[in-house]
Amino acid sequence: MFNTALKKNFSIEYLGYWAEIIPWREISTQTALPSLTQTDANNAIVGFPSQIEQCAIAAYLDRQTALIDQRLNTLEEKKTVLAELRKATIHEVVTKGLNKNAPMKASGVAWIGSMPAHWELTRLANLFSEAADAGRDGLPILTVSIHSGISDKELDDEEMDRKVNRSEDRGLYKRVKPDDLVYNQMRAWQGAFGAAKLEGLVSPAYVVARPKQTVAPRFVEYVLRSPAAMEEIRRRSRGITEFRLRLYWDEFKNIHLALPSLAEQLAIANHLDHQTQQIDAQLATLAEQAQVLKELRKAIIHEAVTGKIDLSGIVTGKEKR
Repeated sequence: MFNTALKKNFSIEYLGYWAEIIPWREISTQTALPSLTQTDANNAIVGFPSQIEQCAIAAYLDRQTALIDQRLNTLEEKKTVLAELRKATIHEVVTKGLNKNAPMKASGVAWIGSMPAHWELTRLANLFSEAADAGRDGLPILTVSIHSGISDKELDDEEMDRKVNRSEDRGLYKRVKPDDLVYNQMRAWQGAFGAAKLEGLVSPAYVVARPKQTVAPRFVEYVLRSPAAMEEIRRRSRGITEFRLRLYWDEFKNIHLALPSLAEQLAIANHLDHQTQQIDAQLATLAEQAQVLKELRKAIIHEAVTGKIDLSGIVTGKEKR
C-alpha cells in the first residue's frame, strides 16, 4: 500500500510508474461525483521488490518510455502541422475562391479583408431565418462538433465527447431539416457549426438557421469554421468568460459574408470536402498510431513493475544492449 511504502525504502521513480497503471477510477469513491480520496490512494496495492531492483526497473523504464515518448511527440508535431494545413486550406479558398488569379476588391469588413471582385457582400440575416420547430418521435438526436460539424446519425454515449443527459421526450428538442445550418451557442466561437444532411433533432440550446433563399449551407459552414470567422464570432459572443460565451441569433444574423454564385459555392464546398477528407484521413492514421504507442507504453510499464519481464540482467548490471 502507498502508506506502507512511504515508511520503508523505496524509489519514487518506481512508484511513479506504478501510479501510471493503477486503475484509479475503479478504486475511487463511487459517489454522484466520483473522487479519489487519500484513503483510496493508500489502499492501492503496489508490489515492492528490493530498493536496488526498484531503481533498476525505473531506469529501464526511463529508457524505454523515453523512446516511445519521442515517437509520440513526433506524431503530435505532425498532427499540429496537418491541423494548421486544414485551417489554412479552408481560409484560403473561402476568402479567395478557387481561381487564384481572380481580381480582388476590398470588402469593407475587417475580418473578411479583400474578396474576389465578383463576389457579393451580404449579411447572414439575408440568407437564413431562425427556426424553432418542435421535435417529434422517430427522429434521431444529432450533435454538433467543433471538429466534424453535425452528425449524420444519433450517437451513443461512448461516441459522445462527453456524457450528455438526453430526455425521452423528443418534443423538447428542435427539429432540423436537410440544409439547415445548426450551431451550438456555447461553442460557436470554436467552430461548432454544421449543415444538416438529414432530418433530425438537436438540443434546444442549439440555434437552427433555415435558408431563406438558394444558398449552399456547406459553403457557409466552411466560412464560419475558418479561423478569421471564428475570431469574429468570438468577438460577437456574449459572456463573462470564454467558458460562458454564447452566440445569440441577434448577433449571428448580423455577421457579414462574402458570397459567390451558387455554382461557385458548391464547387468550393466540394473542393474542401475532398481536401479536408484527405487531411482528416491522415490525422486519423496518426491518432491510431499514437494510441498503439500509448498502449505499448502502458504494457511495458505493467510488465516491468509486476515482474513479468525478466530484468535480472539490469539488476546485476549485465543488461543486454
